[in-house]
Amino acid sequence: MLNKFSVAFSYYFKNYYRSKSFYLMLALIIIISGIMSYFSFRYQSKVNTFLDRFDSTAITTGLKSRALDYIWSFVLVDIPVYAAVFFGSPSISSEIEDRTAFHIFSLPVGRMTILSAKYAAAYAATVLISLIYIILEAIITIRIYGTIDMNSYLLSLVLTLIFIASVLAFTFFISSIFNRNIYAYITVLIIYFLVFNAVDVITSLLYSTTSPFLLNNAANIIMEVFIDINLFTFSPTISLSPAGVSKILLAVAVMVIYLVASLAAATVLFENKEAK
Repeated sequence: MLNKFSVAFSYYFKNYYRSKSFYLMLALIIIISGIMSYFSFRYQSKVNTFLDRFDSTAITTGLKSRALDYIWSFVLVDIPVYAAVFFGSPSISSEIEDRTAFHIFSLPVGRMTILSAKYAAAYAATVLISLIYIILEAIITIRIYGTIDMNSYLLSLVLTLIFIASVLAFTFFISSIFNRNIYAYITVLIIYFLVFNAVDVITSLLYSTTSPFLLNNAANIIMEVFIDINLFTFSPTISLSPAGVSKILLAVAVMVIYLVASLAAATVLFENKEAK
């Protein structure tokens, strides 16, 4: 079974990194990283202005570096989403739409092995794309300030890896529902950027707080480990300190729940999928 998984993973990973979607995401990451690098050098003095909005005292070099990482992470939280849409949304639906299901379903390989290998390959491709941005973030921060809060940076990296696993599992679940790629693409984007945000706006208006059970809010912990400022609520929590342990654990718990529930649902739907 392990050998079959390895063969399937190798096959699907080659398909991902040779695809147009991979090179499109790679080009976008390079462009976004270049823009962020330019603005980091060009407007580094604006970091002080950003910090002065919340607390003009005790602005140290370490705090400035964390503020810059926070700004970079502000963009980072959406990168895995778009990568997951490219790599995860067509993962299952494409097998039906392209009629390749007739071939893979007849192979002496269990569907669970196929699904897990495809998920692992999509995860590897998404992580590879995201790491380019994350590594450059550290390089630019150290280049500008001569230091970086390594504990916060590594924690943010780990949380990003968990988030990638979670959002990718969610896209696999959506993909398993449909038989056409375009429906899977659109549904993931609508749910993540419209439905989740609509629910968040409503709860923010009614209760002056964000909804911790939403995946997009859990993803914000990636940047809040640098500075605990939530800009996505009408009553923001203002703190120049990193997010606390309880907040981090809650966000991780939410992401893990989405991960497990989505993969379980995708597995059930894929096991009962019929080639048409």
